Amino acid sequence: MQETQHRLLVVAHGTASAAGIATTRALVAALAAARPEVAVSLCFLDVAEPRLPDALAAVRGPLVVLPLLLSTGYHVQTDIPAAVAGRPDVRVARHLGPHEDLTEALADRLPSAPADATVALAATGSSRPEAAAELAAAADLLARRTGRTVRPTTLAGDVAATLRALPQPLAVASYLLAEGRFLDVLRAAAEGVAPVADPIGVHPALVRLVWRRYDEAVAAGTDGTGARAEVG
Repeated sequence: MQETQHRLLVVAHGTASAAGIATTRALVAALAAARPEVAVSLCFLDVAEPRLPDALAAVRGPLVVLPLLLSTGYHVQTDIPAAVAGRPDVRVARHLGPHEDLTEALADRLPSAPADATVALAATGSSRPEAAAELAAAADLLARRTGRTVRPTTLAGDVAATLRALPQPLAVASYLLAEGRFLDVLRAAAEGVAPVADPIGVHPALVRLVWRRYDEAVAAGTDGTGARAEVG
């Protein structure tokens, strides 16, 4: 007998930005259009509704929870696993980055800059060393794709001073999925210093990566507790 199709529950961080929420919903619509045979829904970890526990409670049967998060951190390592604990019908996909599909999207979003410009790959900060390692890996992928020097840069502390201290000329790649507070901080800090790329947003490579993570989770199976699919 053929296994029941897993639904896809995309879990985004959440933002107070109406533009950011609209982009996330547009991405989920693009995901659903890419595979109409799979039921796709959206929930959030913070700020916006519905929240992950409510979305999980509303669904029974095979489900893949996919963190729409570029890097590891508290939500990936603690929050989401705790929410799905005790749900043998739930599989948790790996978060998105680093991956060459993201690199493709980042390269497409890069702003115009001189050929010798350094690129600051700007991302939200995390206290987890694994997150810093992933950002460094993402910067290396972007450097290899573009042939530019790429510096991993976290959006913490005095961001303007951090950007000014980098080699000039400079361009900023936004390692962010959508509009929101972090992008506002980045744009303000980079004013008069460097052009800032738009967030990744709805991009064919991102759609492809989300479905790749889904397929990995389905193929990996579960240990009966809502296992996380750790596939690179």
